[in-house]
Amino acid sequence: MQTITTSQQAIPPIVVPAAENRIIARIVLQAWGGYKGRDLIVLDDKQVDVTEMILKMEHDAVVRLRNNDYGTDMIGQALASHAGPVAVSVTRQICDYFGVDYLTAITSEAFEEARRIVSPGLPAFVQTAVEMEVTATVLPGSNRAMALSDLPVEVTLPLENVIVTRLKRIKPSGDRALAVVGPLLPRFMQLMNLSNAVSINDGPLVTDWTISECIGVPTNEVLLFSWTDGNMNYSVVLTEEGIESGGFDDNGQFFVTDHEGTLLFVSFFEVEPIGLFNLADMQ
Repeated sequence: MQTITTSQQAIPPIVVPAAENRIIARIVLQAWGGYKGRDLIVLDDKQVDVTEMILKMEHDAVVRLRNNDYGTDMIGQALASHAGPVAVSVTRQICDYFGVDYLTAITSEAFEEARRIVSPGLPAFVQTAVEMEVTATVLPGSNRAMALSDLPVEVTLPLENVIVTRLKRIKPSGDRALAVVGPLLPRFMQLMNLSNAVSINDGPLVTDWTISECIGVPTNEVLLFSWTDGNMNYSVVLTEEGIESGGFDDNGQFFVTDHEGTLLFVSFFEVEPIGLFNLADMQ
């Protein structure tokens, strides 16, 4: 009798935290002071429950968190309503919550199950934007653009787990009106990735900006524009909340409020360089 032995790789079990467990972060609120204002002064030292905020973040963003870093700082500032510097310690607490030794050991399955246990109302589906083209017949003598602008648009939801978070219109063109349904932040960031220059309030073209990761925190600063007119330096900071509360105007510009509450209008450009090779193409 021949015995055949085969090896099988064991599938690790999904470690799911108990419902009563919580993620308690240490948040140290600080301010600049001391000699020449260059010293950090501790204002308060808090223990804050960050469980729901962590679980509202994307799994990939959570496993990349680092203590006293930009991502964790934004969590501390948002929960403590503090605009100054903070020091947040939370990575060990997250590991203990999921019963792992390091953040990258948290599986997406365990993360989704923890979401379901802690708050069943948290969405477990992908947000998306839906475009609808509306075609209408306008009576002779009527203004087509005005009729389409006034045309009521309503979204019915025959399916479960479908939530319309935003309904916006874009300027009608001819017989067509375009309605955009869905979150604006991903659409705005997609336009930024397609652009190599922008204009703010019809000002000079800006080609220098810094993009940070979107982590689902309203006050998270995701875009920093900076430019100069030769005499003065300027900068504009946009947050996730500011972009999500914006929209497109009739000129195709995106209106948005910056982190200080100032209303701005952003135009997107794709600029191509020209040179002697362009002259050669014309010959």
